[in-house]
Amino acid sequence: MSPLILSVLVGLPSLALLVVALGFVSYRGMIHYRMRDEAYMRQAALESGDFDASAIDLPWIEEDIPSAGGYPLRAHALPGSGDGAQRAGKVAVFHHGIGWGWLGMIRYMELFRAEGWAVVAYDSRGHGVSARARGGADGSRVPRPSYGFFEKDDLRAVVDWAIGPGGPGGPGGRLGKPGRLVVFGESMGAATVLQYAPLDPRLDAVIADCPFSSALGELDARLKAVGVPPGLRGLVKAVADAFCRRLEGFSLRDAAPERSILETEVPMLFIHGLEDRYVPWRMSLAMAESRKRRLPWAMTELVLVAGARHASSIRVDRAAYAERLRDFLKAALAR
Repeated sequence: MSPLILSVLVGLPSLALLVVALGFVSYRGMIHYRMRDEAYMRQAALESGDFDASAIDLPWIEEDIPSAGGYPLRAHALPGSGDGAQRAGKVAVFHHGIGWGWLGMIRYMELFRAEGWAVVAYDSRGHGVSARARGGADGSRVPRPSYGFFEKDDLRAVVDWAIGPGGPGGPGGRLGKPGRLVVFGESMGAATVLQYAPLDPRLDAVIADCPFSSALGELDARLKAVGVPPGLRGLVKAVADAFCRRLEGFSLRDAAPERSILETEVPMLFIHGLEDRYVPWRMSLAMAESRKRRLPWAMTELVLVAGARHASSIRVDRAAYAERLRDFLKAALAR
């Protein structure tokens, strides 16, 4: 046997172990993500100027909403500001990014409330109060992030509560009967609202700030960023996906907003910072271009924000951000 063949045979087990190890680490990094508590989020938001402390003291409506997965989702809601004509039954539901919680969405909710929208945000599965709602003496598991796969069904439960007969936005509810419905997401939340869009014909518009186009694509970007060579990335992703399927009950392949956006004609706005080093901005660009090409009659807008890092476009120029939202919603709701 030649030395070359022998070295290849000897190296194969080591390579296989490396791939499995990287796959497991990737799975752990994606699914067992470090979650921020409310104290951390509140302090970070106040220090960065995302919102004023008085926003936390508003008379929030709080509710635990049953999910399809059997765990409650802690929701917070407020009616819109302004006169009755301005409010006119407009409800917006917000989904935060991975590792954060509903407090992280207040900075966006304030822009909507100023335009008369009632707003609803909640702690997603595995986050905040929703993470503590299950997993006790009965042996049930604390729910973990699934990059939109299970979250889209949870979002349906929150929307149903928000505008249903028993919810604050239902007939006689404290938010006012909805005439318009919008969902807004940031990062993983943005990917979730995009995956949710084809499932709810009641939607009038979808806004996605810094979404990934697919969970596998985001994992590939993370692996590339830490120097994993192209030849290994495919194998590592396959192993990470195998762990997800076996341990979490879903496939990373099924968390794919790039497919969902082509299954609905609802107006969509993509927003992404050009300095995003976590979720590549080209993912939003590719999705917007794909939708414009495949569904040219559907309203699709893209805003790329110079100088903005991940989930920071609103911080670059809050007034300009608010204006783009107003323009998009005005056009979307006029259709």
